Amino acid sequence: NAHTDCEPNANVEAMRVGLDAMGIESRPLWKPMHKQPVYKDCPAYVNGVSESLFKVGLCLPSGPYVTDEDVAYIVDCIKKNICYN
Repeated sequence: NAHTDCEPNANVEAMRVGLDAMGIESRPLWKPMHKQPVYKDCPAYVNGVSESLFKVGLCLPSGPYVTDEDVAYIVDCIKKNICYN
């Protein structure tokens, strides 16, 4: 299990675990391309934005089958996790 200098922070992981316990799948944002091993030798033009977003971002359920009720439930669960943590 390789560690990098670009990993989600503990609050993001706590939220992900909390949402999972409530039946909501989520995941950290994709690791910035220039931090992925396959692109380690490729030129990259970076300013720190992608690393910052990766550390605090979380992908939530989305798509045409997510209803307004689903969104309300997801928001409610996020609020509960914020208050709990």
